[in-house]
Amino acid sequence: MLPYSFIGAWTYTNAATPVAQNIPMTDKPDWVFVKDLTNWGAQSTAANPIYSEWFSSMAAGSYLALGQPSSTGSGVTTYASQGTSGGFTFIDQTNPPTYSKVAITAINGTTFVVSTGTTTGINVGDYIRLINVTGALELSSILFQVTAVSAGVSITLGMAATAASAGLTIANGTTGYYQKVYPGFMYPKLESVLYITQATQAKVYFAKANDYTPGELVDFQIPTPYGMTQLSNLTKTPTGGATGNPPGAARVLSVTNSATESSITLDYDTTGFTAFTYPTSANFAGGFSPATCFPAGSGVVPLNGSATIPQSPPGTNLQDAFDNRAQYVMNIGTSAVGVASAKMQVFAFKADFPNNYITNA
Repeated sequence: MLPYSFIGAWTYTNAATPVAQNIPMTDKPDWVFVKDLTNWGAQSTAANPIYSEWFSSMAAGSYLALGQPSSTGSGVTTYASQGTSGGFTFIDQTNPPTYSKVAITAINGTTFVVSTGTTTGINVGDYIRLINVTGALELSSILFQVTAVSAGVSITLGMAATAASAGLTIANGTTGYYQKVYPGFMYPKLESVLYITQATQAKVYFAKANDYTPGELVDFQIPTPYGMTQLSNLTKTPTGGATGNPPGAARVLSVTNSATESSITLDYDTTGFTAFTYPTSANFAGGFSPATCFPAGSGVVPLNGSATIPQSPPGTNLQDAFDNRAQYVMNIGTSAVGVASAKMQVFAFKADFPNNYITNA
């Protein structure tokens, strides 16, 4: 019997600014390694790491790595390194990890730069909540996505900053806390709404990447202090002669998920609706619910993917099917994920006898 059984192999290509990668697993691995297929042995290229690995006897987040300097000689040397954060972390998404809250000293309500002395374990793409921020309590109900990290100085919530440039108004906050959150994996997800435009095709802004698809039907729950309550309960038809909001869910025309923007454009005209205005910190001190957008059904879409032209014969948008996508993943942090633009190869193995460690005892 082999000492390790093969779990699987995967490849990914890093962006210009590498971010952590979640690699799906069918089992908890005992050995994982990642190798740089682009820069391995390239004499003119300095790369660290070109190889990184983790064993189940190591702590979560740790790693062993090899890097290479550039060379003008006949060969390339390597050097070893190791660390305790930014490495490999196995996560069971059905039982996600919890994280401690961390103090912040300020948050800019326009740029959404969160000042803090501790950014350990925070990477681009991570999710955080803000807790009891003095002067900006209205931010406490939202799950934000991190778009930039300045180590030991600040984290940036760029998708919220894009919403601010579109019209979201938030006061600057001072002291409070942030807490890293590992999100649930029901698909598609409910989203906290940051801002909605008054337009013939309304645009809705979120604080993290959304997973809606063109053609999908969505509805809203917008408490009175936000304004634009006319967009609430679109799927509820008035009965018994009662008056209410226009029935019929809004259709998603297009979806934007970029490095600094998360939004959807709707086939719904909000020009005559009350303006959407995010409540102040004082409003939130009294306590009320956030504005939310949530999936309301599968829309009919044509084969070319457009959400504006009916399909003949009618068809459904299978991409928006409700699903629980929780699984095992190995999170490869930025200390082990590789360098910019490199194609990386991942291998994972399960030990046949994981408890039979040989020691000198």
